Amino acid sequence: MPGWSATIITDTVTPKLMSFRGKLEHDVEVELDPVGADMKDIARSLVRVRTGYLQSTIYYTANGMLLEFGATADYASYNEFGTPRMSAQPFMRPALDASEQRLLDAIRVGCLNALAI
Repeated sequence: MPGWSATIITDTVTPKLMSFRGKLEHDVEVELDPVGADMKDIARSLVRVRTGYLQSTIYYTANGMLLEFGATADYASYNEFGTPRMSAQPFMRPALDASEQRLLDAIRVGCLNALAI
């Protein structure tokens, strides 16, 4: 029965693949960070201000391939979605909608940058 074997003497692919995930996360984060900052600014400009507390709790965090965007005020969701007694005054969704294409572009550019190993 014929057989064959191969011996890898120098493997240059495995180290690159091992470092790819970290590079991908870093490069995508670098691209997402300015988009998140702009989303935060848009939301802060749209939110209704009485005391300024809700506006001050709007935040974003870019961490790897995750962009977290929100507001920590207890009543943020009431403003965003409304209540039976108050109409909605969205500020988060419009900021997200305005940045949708930039988010997709940031992910694409981050991935392409990571691939240029």
